[in-house]
Amino acid sequence: MAEENPGRALEIIKEFANIGAGSAATALGTMLDVDLMNDVTSCNIMPLSQVPEWLGGAEKIVAGTYTQLCGSLKSGILVILPSESAILLLKHLTKEQVDLSNLNELQRSCLKEVGNICLCWYLIAVSKMVDIDMIPAPPDATVDLLGAVLDMPLAALGAKVDTVLAVHTCFKALDKEFEGYFLMLPEDQTLKIILDRMESKR
Repeated sequence: MAEENPGRALEIIKEFANIGAGSAATALGTMLDVDLMNDVTSCNIMPLSQVPEWLGGAEKIVAGTYTQLCGSLKSGILVILPSESAILLLKHLTKEQVDLSNLNELQRSCLKEVGNICLCWYLIAVSKMVDIDMIPAPPDATVDLLGAVLDMPLAALGAKVDTVLAVHTCFKALDKEFEGYFLMLPEDQTLKIILDRMESKR
């Protein structure tokens, strides 16, 4: 399904990715008390089976914030931070040493908030691009192997997912840099609706 009009769909994904990343950078910059610039380095429509390799391998430790859409559209939503980026952010926010294998309550709350800011601004951008309201359920956050983190929104969604809309963004301050991944994991009918709306933007 995703291969029918990949060029136009990717143009739209790049557009919403830039808008979402820009808004997320502004909100995160306020939270971190730094000026952040953002650079969307890649956008993809890919089979779910290829996502672990794209993200560096299923055995890689990552921090993930995940949720699913409320309403008629069915999709898992996931923001993934590589371990180095998660540690950098949590150290900056909490002024504490960070052990991802043993986060305290404050660190876990900060991780969830960072992920929630990102996924909400990306979803707002997607909503505007396809003229459909997309409301996420309250998110949760975890640190685990990438393969396990990917399974969490899918388990909550309870639907078969074959294709993923994937965005990689790098956020930069003067002396710091961190990266994050926004993944939208729609069930087939939701994916068809999104891609049809994107195609109608011709």
